[in-house]
Amino acid sequence: MTKQAAKDQTQQVQQSDVDSAMAQADTFSGIIDVILNKLGSWWQSTVEMIPNFAVAILVMIGTFILASILGRFLQRFAGRVVDSEALANLLTAILKTALICIGFFASLSLLSLDKTVTSLLAGLGIVGLAIGFAFQDVAANFLAGVFMSMRKPFKPDDLVRSKGYLGFVKSLNLRNTVIENFTGQRIIIPNKEVFQSPLENYSVTEYRRVDVDVGVSYDSDLAQVEQVLRDAADGLSWRTEDKEVSVWCLKFDASAISWKVGVWMKYPGDTVYYDAKHEAHLAIKKALDEADIIIPLPIRTLHIPDRTIDRLLPHEQQHDKERDKEKSNDFDQNHRSDRPRQEGSDRDSTGDSGDGDEDGES
Repeated sequence: MTKQAAKDQTQQVQQSDVDSAMAQADTFSGIIDVILNKLGSWWQSTVEMIPNFAVAILVMIGTFILASILGRFLQRFAGRVVDSEALANLLTAILKTALICIGFFASLSLLSLDKTVTSLLAGLGIVGLAIGFAFQDVAANFLAGVFMSMRKPFKPDDLVRSKGYLGFVKSLNLRNTVIENFTGQRIIIPNKEVFQSPLENYSVTEYRRVDVDVGVSYDSDLAQVEQVLRDAADGLSWRTEDKEVSVWCLKFDASAISWKVGVWMKYPGDTVYYDAKHEAHLAIKKALDEADIIIPLPIRTLHIPDRTIDRLLPHEQQHDKERDKEKSNDFDQNHRSDRPRQEGSDRDSTGDSGDGDEDGES
């Protein structure tokens, strides 16, 4: 009985093992079938999408060709519109990139990947927004450089003043403007600062006025002064004949009468501005000297209290001065004490003499 039970149990175990093996084989074969079916469907979809792949490839090739042709055309056109070669290259690159992106998204649409296109566009929007917040100054300088390249407020070698800096423009980049001042230093100013601040361009009008301020004495003949100044300005070699010399009597200062002489010159021209101003000062000074017109020196009156002078004196001199002051006070006091006595004696003598006179007259 025991042997028979053990034999039955062994047979049951073997049967369960067989059943398990058969179940595993069925599962594995099912997995294989699923994989094969999936691969088959993919292969079928791929075969069906071969025409779409071909069209997508043709679209991309055509996009590249179109971007190249339009890029060359835009570069030539931008070179005529803007002076900056960097800006022309940038506009060309932006156009090419935009056309290639359009062709790429169109190719994905032909391959029925609309969801992928939507995801890519959303991702690009988020990335662009993050970059815009992170690089606000860079973007502002870049846009300012683009606008200034289109508006052309100045060109290379123009004399400009911006943000308190005066110098000649050397280059306008997409991020900054390079200026060289009169002492030879290069100054790099961000385009945003130049674009948002007042800009003085001394070269755009082709003329520049040289102003000379001078003062004459109050005893001068003002009509003579005006004529002398006008004649001196008329004799300048660099003066332009198109504009007249201006001479103004401005105001009455503390020690002189102020005048201003304005002479126009071609700028830029053969004569440098500071050379012209130097020649104008020399000519006006020479003309005033020849006419015996005086350029007075400023007059100043200084009032220093005695106590301030005492503090500035050495210690020994301060002691001597205090001693002299004490002696002076003692002398004044003695003189005041003797004065009543003298007045009393004078009254007595006057009374005696008066009595004598009265007796004599009587």
